[in-house]
Amino acid sequence: MKRAVLLLVLLGACRSRGPFTQSLALGGGKSVAPEVLNDGHEGYMLYCYACHGEKGDGRGPSAPGMRPPPRDFTQGMFKFAGVSAGELPNDDDLVALVRSGLEGTPMLAWDIPERERNAIVQFLKTFSERWKTETPGERVVPDAADPWTGKEAEAIELGERIYHLQGAEMNAAGQPVHIYAGCNACHPSYLAKAELDKLSQRVLKKPAELREDPFRPAAKESEYKIGEHKLPLLPTDFMFHPIKTGTGLESLYRTIGAGIGGTAMPFWKAAINNADMWALAHYVRSVAQKRGTAEAMALQAKLVAE
Repeated sequence: MKRAVLLLVLLGACRSRGPFTQSLALGGGKSVAPEVLNDGHEGYMLYCYACHGEKGDGRGPSAPGMRPPPRDFTQGMFKFAGVSAGELPNDDDLVALVRSGLEGTPMLAWDIPERERNAIVQFLKTFSERWKTETPGERVVPDAADPWTGKEAEAIELGERIYHLQGAEMNAAGQPVHIYAGCNACHPSYLAKAELDKLSQRVLKKPAELREDPFRPAAKESEYKIGEHKLPLLPTDFMFHPIKTGTGLESLYRTIGAGIGGTAMPFWKAAINNADMWALAHYVRSVAQKRGTAEAMALQAKLVAE
């Protein structure tokens, strides 16, 4: 009874967004029927309003103090969109985000009927003008299956180099063999300085490029705002922070490949070949699997002591 009364109150507070009486073209001209939008409106108010707010601006009554803050749908930006960073996501990936949630954040996994979940996804598009004029980006997916099955140790060794080094490894003909992303320019390094220097000298024939504090993540400005103020974001420390989209290899591949919308995390798929992308995903997962272990604590103490 209390839930029914609460729902009526919440719906009455948000009648400015409904009821819809006409179809809307959302996401590249895709027509969404009014009954779907009205169903989505009711589902949104029941499940999403408390955090994301009546206006979809991330200022719901439960939002103050949440870190990271709830998504502001009016900006039309999504971190984990499965497309080139900054582009609009496809419905399948939005639905998957609602279904699975984001680990380590207040965004829960919503085990609700698929029809209701799909309607909510269509409704939340009404908060941003971007959905009326732009088409979702092309989904970032692996070019081919993981070539490292049965050779995981080799993948992790290569992924470690891609993560920690910056530059290109060339063959005798002067052609690039591997592009090294230098992920530790923002994320922590997981090798001691002497190890990093030795690795860089062996592979790239030059000293390692290190920032002032390479063993902690470096805060970066983002496009996300609280009011008028841009929100600085801390890149993930894979050994200590949960990975929001999980540690599945394909999920890691897609997140690294697509980048993270509205943040300093770039689109890597255009620069790194398929096999190397998989290797980097293997390495990141191997680091994440240490989270919460004595090995992680010992390594962190060693690195910070430097």
